[in-house]
Amino acid sequence: MPGTRIRRVEATEKSLAVLLFEDAQVDTALTVRHRNRDMVAALGAEIEAIMSDADPSGNRRPLQRHSVRVWPLRTLAGLRDRVLYGNPWWRRALWYVVLGLPLAVLLPVEPVLGFFAWLLLPAGVVFLRMWVGMAELDTWWVMRRRGITVRARYEADPDAEGTNDCVVHFRTLDGRKVTARPSLRGRRDEIRYDPQDPSRVLAPTRVAWLGVAMVAFGVTGLWGVVFSIPAILWLIELLALPF
Repeated sequence: MPGTRIRRVEATEKSLAVLLFEDAQVDTALTVRHRNRDMVAALGAEIEAIMSDADPSGNRRPLQRHSVRVWPLRTLAGLRDRVLYGNPWWRRALWYVVLGLPLAVLLPVEPVLGFFAWLLLPAGVVFLRMWVGMAELDTWWVMRRRGITVRARYEADPDAEGTNDCVVHFRTLDGRKVTARPSLRGRRDEIRYDPQDPSRVLAPTRVAWLGVAMVAFGVTGLWGVVFSIPAILWLIELLALPF
């Protein structure tokens, strides 16, 4: 009936009483009976769900419809959003797939070698990048170009679990106090820092750094070189075509 609102639902073993009230606030009881007790319970649950969707004034919230694409379209839409609005590496990966594979296969170089070079080169780049991070080659290069060496004070790191971990305290040339955590402790009381980012430091330990770099190369860098060999051979054959 128009303008009717549900006030209360009372369920018994074989019947369901729905207490209604209209806009005139006149209570009306509506009783529904069924021989199946489960059917009565299901109807009561549905009505309770409808009542829970209503606000205190008795008005139901408007229905919100959401359309869901089938999984192939949903996957393609998610990939499109990642490429357009996500990390730039997604766009680089797309260009690598779209342009790299045709060039590796269609250029007048051995197609099988080109395919394996295209397939394994990303793994080689990832392993080499891991080696650069483990050996701090990027930090070492930055320090060689613009690093500044100052006096420093080393002390044990109270928050670290290892016994060899330490923190270093120093002042920059403009007088700022900086506390940093170098990966290695230097033998001398000095530190080299990046003036653009003073928290980026490098202890002057050339021998120890070379040892860390060699160990890191054996763990990750060597695999990066192995996975990059097909790409190197393919590039050599490509450059040798004019001769």
